[in-house]
Amino acid sequence: MMKSLIPVIIVLTFISCNSKESTPAKINKSGSAKLVKAQPVEVRTLVDRLELPGTIRAENVANILSTAEGKIVKLLVREGDAVRKDQVVVLISPLIREDIINSARLMVEARQEALSKNPADPKLQKELQQAKQDYQFALQQYREIPVTSPINGVVSKRWIDIGDMMPAKQKLFEIQSSHRLRVDVSVSELDIRKLHLKQDVRILADAFPDKVFAGRITRIHPQIDTKTRNGLVEVQLLNPCPNLQSGMFVRTAFVVRVLKDVLAIPVQAVIDRPKARTCFVVNGNKAKEVALQTGLVDGEWVEIRSGLSVGDKVVVEGQQQLKTGTPVKIQGAGKKTAKTAGGQK
Repeated sequence: MMKSLIPVIIVLTFISCNSKESTPAKINKSGSAKLVKAQPVEVRTLVDRLELPGTIRAENVANILSTAEGKIVKLLVREGDAVRKDQVVVLISPLIREDIINSARLMVEARQEALSKNPADPKLQKELQQAKQDYQFALQQYREIPVTSPINGVVSKRWIDIGDMMPAKQKLFEIQSSHRLRVDVSVSELDIRKLHLKQDVRILADAFPDKVFAGRITRIHPQIDTKTRNGLVEVQLLNPCPNLQSGMFVRTAFVVRVLKDVLAIPVQAVIDRPKARTCFVVNGNKAKEVALQTGLVDGEWVEIRSGLSVGDKVVVEGQQQLKTGTPVKIQGAGKKTAKTAGGQK
């Protein structure tokens, strides 16, 4: 029995030895190179933009006030109505008018009653005639007071109804100029110094996502709010849309500087380490991690101030599995070479 097992043991030992010798070759073959995507360092123009929210306002806003104490007797416009300059928007019956007219009317009634008791009395006839003249004079002299709009625009607010008793100088309507709009932007005290008058502004409105509006800075308020540490910047809309309305939310973009001919790489290539920013470059089919000094970020690109040179191939995908010295293969490199070789044929 022992003799019959000896050949079997020898065979198993031989197979085991061959298996151990072949295993390292398989590991090396499968782990020889990590597949990554790489992109060369480029020379680009980067733009530094300040992007802030804003609110649309009417350039001209006027409040219409009551010109006398009295009662609202006729309301000629409502919210949303377009008005012209000097157009009558409301009629007010002043209190003094009511008192004088009522007094004159009561005098006519009293003279009529007295004359009815003594129709032939010439003195009473004269007094009645004079009372009627006084009444007509009061109607003409103390007519309803028309209130007009001081500007062309649209009625944006109304604070009155017919029959309301209003004191003098009370707000009746708010009129907003519809053809000139501006955007009010709150800017931090650190950024407001980067802006200047007549600077062009790009404006986007959520209500019109497919349209870009042009603007220009017309006023930079000198006072900084002590609570928010922000200052107000006014931007005039150069191509307003008829459907834009005061109070709408918009997003503004100010170009504060342009960097030309700077080294740049995709943002996704940058790795944030605890003590530095780095990226991996492909050097002789091996990965190498290099420290970076970065600068301006413009969308998907970041400025490289030191650490890289033009033409360096930086890893943009697959860097999580890398360390310095890891063999790498750039995705698509072989296909590109094969295609080029085929083209030469």
